[in-house]
Amino acid sequence: MRIPSIAMISAVALAIPVSAALGQTEYKLAKTIDLPGDKGGHGDWTTFDMDTQTVWLSQSPDHNVVVIDATTNQIKGVVNGIEEGTGIALSPQYAFLSDHESDVTIVVDKRTLAKVATLKPEGKGPDGTTYVSKTGNVYVSSDSNDMTVFRAKQPFERVAHYKLSPDPAKDGPDVGLYVASKNWLVQPVDNVVDIISPTTNKIVAVWKPGIEGSIKAIVYDHKTDRFIVGTGDLKMLVLDGKSGKLITTIQVKGKVDETAIDEKARRAFIGDKAGVIEVIDLDHNKIVDALPSEANVHTLTVDPKTHTVYVYRNEGNKVDVFERLKTAQQ
Repeated sequence: MRIPSIAMISAVALAIPVSAALGQTEYKLAKTIDLPGDKGGHGDWTTFDMDTQTVWLSQSPDHNVVVIDATTNQIKGVVNGIEEGTGIALSPQYAFLSDHESDVTIVVDKRTLAKVATLKPEGKGPDGTTYVSKTGNVYVSSDSNDMTVFRAKQPFERVAHYKLSPDPAKDGPDVGLYVASKNWLVQPVDNVVDIISPTTNKIVAVWKPGIEGSIKAIVYDHKTDRFIVGTGDLKMLVLDGKSGKLITTIQVKGKVDETAIDEKARRAFIGDKAGVIEVIDLDHNKIVDALPSEANVHTLTVDPKTHTVYVYRNEGNKVDVFERLKTAQQ
């Protein structure tokens, strides 16, 4: 997940009304939330928790994880002492916050934000962190290509450890995705995708979609049984949900990091470091809208109930809240 910043894009380029060329935008900027802390910079992951109606984001430059109340769009709290926050996984009770710099994963009570445990994954640089509901375990992948599995309840004992494929890896793993309907942990590593069985903790397949750059975070669309995959190759991949076969590609402006999905609205949102959030129509595999942002933006999330999109502008140390227009929901 951790990617060096690209060169800043000119203000003129960012001012281009991309959505105007695509037609009437479906989203409007409803609010900008100023985050605590005194500086912006690399921020690694943003996710939405339905249980508590909160947005969680790794605010790496200020050594925090920030929690936003999505019902009020106000700061709910801050988890301090996370030197370089990376992956965030959410179980029904806990948040698992990986710290790349300290080589640990901090366990926090989701409702009180109190720290309850510190886990030590194998290897160096814990990054992607994924909760698997079927087994009740949490998976932590590290830049050293290690995968460590812990119980997601006290006393959080270690269950398993293994190396990901390929080994050794060039860039290491990114953030994985658990698909409950398939009972798969879908784990990007370099330019391939490891398919892991959480039941056996074995890699059961390795998909090779044929790109040169890194594969980034993945989302899954149940309706079409397809995976939407971000890459560093200035394109999104659409993969068959059974075989991993490449169905089509979607060109984007810059390198992609996190992708968020709103299946009910039939939209996916791309964290594009070129400074724009492209919006994909899941039924037609094409870009239909774009939300303005800033250079190096790359993490975001969506509330699947309200269809509100939260874009973490890590350089500006702000979160933009985009609401879906009622006309678009009709």
